[in-house]
Amino acid sequence: MPKSKIKWGFFILVIALVCFIGAVPAVSSAQQPVKLRFASFKIGSGWYVMAGVMADIIKRNLPPGSTVDALPKSGGIGNPKLLGLKKAEIGFAFPMTANWAWNGKFRYKEKVRNIRAIAGGLDSYWVAGAVKANMDINSWADVKAKKMGLRICTQSKGSLSEFAASQVLGEYGITYDALKGWGGDILMKGFKEMVPALKEGAIDGFLMMCTPFHPTWTEAAISRPLKFISLEDSIISQLGRKYGYTRSILPAGMFRGQKEDVVIIGFPTCLLAREDIPSEVVYTILKSIVDNTEKIQAAYKAFKAFDPKTAWKPEKVGGVPLHPGAEKFYKEMGWK
Repeated sequence: MPKSKIKWGFFILVIALVCFIGAVPAVSSAQQPVKLRFASFKIGSGWYVMAGVMADIIKRNLPPGSTVDALPKSGGIGNPKLLGLKKAEIGFAFPMTANWAWNGKFRYKEKVRNIRAIAGGLDSYWVAGAVKANMDINSWADVKAKKMGLRICTQSKGSLSEFAASQVLGEYGITYDALKGWGGDILMKGFKEMVPALKEGAIDGFLMMCTPFHPTWTEAAISRPLKFISLEDSIISQLGRKYGYTRSILPAGMFRGQKEDVVIIGFPTCLLAREDIPSEVVYTILKSIVDNTEKIQAAYKAFKAFDPKTAWKPEKVGGVPLHPGAEKFYKEMGWK
């Protein structure tokens, strides 16, 4: 056979092969199994419950073989760090802690810039304070003025509860050392230890995180009459200017014996993702959450605060840039 015919035949074969390949649909990353680690908080916490139900819903909408694992760690301060270290793909945070991480402030030694926002305003959180009802305390300022040996309970060292407690007391000029010098103390305990400590008289009150109808706060208020402590507007303004907290109200009747609104600092939960997570995956995550709000609310009542139409707003995600996949979803829905 002449060489020219062989070359021509080979050329035709190559062209045919190229055309065949071009006719086969490309397999996008969205069609490949996805493995997501979802950073939340300790087993039994509201975040762990919310992450668990979200993980199940999200997994159903991802390609076959995908996994979404709710991690019982590391909380509002730790989760952005996990994302930064690529030990999780998505995770809960708070607007302030997301902002601190982005800017490398306070508990973040370096800027965490590989995080992006998915949604904010998922629920309502407060930093609430209360003491035994028979104590002569109506403001944290009274503790300093009277140099009271108050034994205050908060959560573990390094948690947002503990950090926020030190920030609130600090605005009143109360340091941990000063409190101990007056015969008091800051006791850092787990939820299971708190109510027994109150019943046994080992603590005088609490200054820590709180959600609507929080089980530990509910049990504490039932076990012993409590007096909830409001913060002065000047203190709230200082906490907002320095750290990004906002003024909020713990509604009357939230806990037993709480007959009036309590003015404190509050914030919602936000959901973050790593920057390198594919846009179509983040789009699916957000759409799955928005399409199944009632299912999430059934498992986690505080999720009723979620408004998807405003979940993209900077103040709800600490000013962290939106992930492109989330941006696409909000724009398609006409909300942004």
